[in-house]
Amino acid sequence: MTKYVLSLDGGGVRGLATANFLRKLEFEMHKPILDKFDLVCGSSTGGILAIALSVLKLNGSRLVNIYSSRNLKKIFSTAMPRIIGPKYGSRRKNNILKEYFGTLALDEAEVPAIVVAYDLKKRSTKLFKTFEDRHLMAWKVASATSAAPTFFPAVRIKDDWYLDGAISSNNPALIAYSEAKKLWPEENIKILSIGTGFDDKPFSGLKAKNWGIISWLRGGIIQVLMESNSEHLIAQSLCKENYLRINSRLNDVDVNIDNSSNHNLEECLKMGDQWWDQFGSETLNFLITK
Repeated sequence: MTKYVLSLDGGGVRGLATANFLRKLEFEMHKPILDKFDLVCGSSTGGILAIALSVLKLNGSRLVNIYSSRNLKKIFSTAMPRIIGPKYGSRRKNNILKEYFGTLALDEAEVPAIVVAYDLKKRSTKLFKTFEDRHLMAWKVASATSAAPTFFPAVRIKDDWYLDGAISSNNPALIAYSEAKKLWPEENIKILSIGTGFDDKPFSGLKAKNWGIISWLRGGIIQVLMESNSEHLIAQSLCKENYLRINSRLNDVDVNIDNSSNHNLEECLKMGDQWWDQFGSETLNFLITK
């Protein structure tokens, strides 16, 4: 028997492209996303989508609504310029998450979900699992997985502090595969992995060779770390035909993960459309049990 796993990358506002692709997939399958997948795994913005799917049981259109201009402009806004500390505070982001998740705990999940974060105390990857961390508040786990360094403060859950899952694994496909094998060791595992676009513009070695902390932050070191391709290459080699990756160049989408302008959000939607045009038929065929 085949078990289907959905793996969702981090990428800030570009999660809108992911949500749009899932909306189109759901429409073409003529069934809710959750009816097809046995496990959902996400990191950062992908972690928020994973919890929204599993705990809130949101359909594709309501997933897209998470990335509304109203929500994102609240999340990526600050009352005053910040010279010291993260670019944004956590209050507005947490208020949006509470609007969606309320007092729901992870044990409300209809389908098992795994959310990737980074444990500051242990300095290692933390996997929040709906089937183990049952009593944790969904909004708080969503806040932890999306606490991107330099953008948002770390998030405290019980006695520990967490940062964005992208620090350890922005593409959680290998985590998803490993955890699926633990749950179903004898089953065939198929992974649909959805990215958030990548920037392939080269850095100038002559310019970058002497960059320091500030220059690398301005140059997008967070984005560079997020776009590491190692997980994809390993998953491709390990799972072969049981792994399908949906991703592309950013093209007209802004590389900055916090650009919530109406123009950029429209480009994110277009990127999701382009993914469907390119990968839609292949995805539908991939999700047919073999």
